[in-house]
Amino acid sequence: MKGVFILLFCLTFVQAGLPFESAIPVLEAQSIGRDPRIVNGNPAPAGRFPYQVWLLGQGAVGHACGGSLITYDWILTAAHCVTGITRCYVTMGTINRNQPEFIGQSTHFIAHPQYNRDNLNNDVGLILLESPAPKNSPNIKPIDLPNPGRFGETFVNKRATVSGFGTTVDSNLYGPSEVLNWIDVTVISNDECANVFGPFLVIDSTICAKGADDLSQGPCFGDSGGPLTIQENGTSLQIGVASFVSSNGCSSGRPAGYARISYYVEWINGITSSGQRLGASILSVMGLLIVHVHSRNRS
Repeated sequence: MKGVFILLFCLTFVQAGLPFESAIPVLEAQSIGRDPRIVNGNPAPAGRFPYQVWLLGQGAVGHACGGSLITYDWILTAAHCVTGITRCYVTMGTINRNQPEFIGQSTHFIAHPQYNRDNLNNDVGLILLESPAPKNSPNIKPIDLPNPGRFGETFVNKRATVSGFGTTVDSNLYGPSEVLNWIDVTVISNDECANVFGPFLVIDSTICAKGADDLSQGPCFGDSGGPLTIQENGTSLQIGVASFVSSNGCSSGRPAGYARISYYVEWINGITSSGQRLGASILSVMGLLIVHVHSRNRS
C-alpha cells in the first residue's frame, strides 16, 4: 500500500556472495516502484475483521501501518512501525478508514528489545492507547493470540488470511485505499523460505507465507504490522505480524515474512498484563527483563 508519508529508512538487505534474494520492510515496498498493495485482494465485509486497525505515525518520520487490537488497551504491530515516531493515531472499527468508529491516540510505544533493523529479526512492537477502545461495539473486538504452549508449532500448510488498507492503483498519485482488503495465503516451512531469503532473515521466530490462490498475492506497503491469521473453532487466531517482502516486488511470487507470534506471546503477555497505565519507559524496562528471562529459559 502506498501513502504520502515520510519513510523511516530504505533498507535493502544484501547478503554478499550468497545466492539469496534481498528483502525489504513491508513499510518500504513502494520505494522499488513495483505493485504496492495487497495484490488481487478482496474488499472486506463489515465486521469480518473487528481487530484490524490503521496506524498513522507522527514524529521525525511519519508513516502508515497496519496493526491488530489484542486487548482494549493494546495494539500489536511491527517494531519498524513504532520506531522513530512520537505520536500515533489508531483508526478502528471500520472497513472504510475515512469513516472510523473510533480513533485512539498514543505516545507510548514499545519495540521488541532485540529488534534488529538490519535484518528485521524480532520485528514486533506494541502500542498502549491513551484511552481504551470501546467495548460495546461488534466492529471492535480484540483478536486471540496463541497460548505459550504452542511455542514450537509451525502452522505449515495452514491456509491463513492477511488484511489491510492499500492502494489499488500502482501510482504515486494515489494514497492508501479507503477500503479494507484481504487475501488468503498458505504458510510455508522456514526451510523453504530460507531457500529464498537465507538464514540471515529467516530464523526460528520468522513465519513465511505465499499466495494461496495466486502467487502474486501478498502484503505490501501499508500492510506492515498487520495481522496474519488462521481460523480455529470459528474464531480468528493471529499467528504473524507482517514484516518483509522480496525486493523484487510484492507481486513477484516470492513469499512474505512475518514475525511468529507464538515465539513472542510470553513477551507480549508480560507487558500487556503488567499494568496498563504505566509509563512507556517503565514498560520498556519490563520488556527487557521479560525477554532476558525468556531467552535464558530457552537456552
